[in-house]
Amino acid sequence: MEMVGNKIICPRCGKEKFWKTKDGRLKCKNCRYLFKPKINPFNIPNDKLREIISEFLLEHSIDSISLKVQISKYKLIKILTTLRKLMLLDLPEEIKKFIKIELNFENEIKRKPIIGIFSYKDWVFAKVLTDIRPKDIKSFIENTKNEPIENWQKNLGLVYNKNLYRLSEENEDVISYFWEYLRNKLSSKGGIRKEKLPLYLGEYVWRFNYRKEGLKEKEERLFNLLNNFFRNEKLI
Repeated sequence: MEMVGNKIICPRCGKEKFWKTKDGRLKCKNCRYLFKPKINPFNIPNDKLREIISEFLLEHSIDSISLKVQISKYKLIKILTTLRKLMLLDLPEEIKKFIKIELNFENEIKRKPIIGIFSYKDWVFAKVLTDIRPKDIKSFIENTKNEPIENWQKNLGLVYNKNLYRLSEENEDVISYFWEYLRNKLSSKGGIRKEKLPLYLGEYVWRFNYRKEGLKEKEERLFNLLNNFFRNEKLI
């Protein structure tokens, strides 16, 4: 990678001093390596990135975006995967008080996924729960029937086999509304591979949480997330 944050470094020796050639390339003063610096890890102009973000927010297909923006499907999928990871991490501050986010997709989803949905005020968070089994849902609900329900339990829903299970009827609206929204979105995809589900959950949680923002506001938010990512370069 020739760019680290806003600094350009030589891809061969890592030094930061160059001569600029007439054709726009750089020549390292230390090792004399000649190269053309990348704009960003994807090496595409910012205006094209903005166009991809706009098309993605409008939920156009990969084929459609690839054709319109004139970018390979391979590179487009890499960009969209990065966007979904960033969306997963971009939770409202109110939710971050309760939820610790870890970008970890190593846990294999071996059975029908169980999704945990947490709500606070008008915000939600959803995650595939790999350590819980279907029978645990029934056991947990039955064990709480005659016991006091803690506040966090009132804001929790569990989804298994397209059914939503609640521990309390309080604060039902946001979770039920989100589950209906999520179910429709996942159904429209015609099926998602289990290993990709956490990424799509991150995307749809983000879309739901920022649903009241306009398209331009959401475009700017995602573009800024990408720019911050370029400075850190930790996700690809």
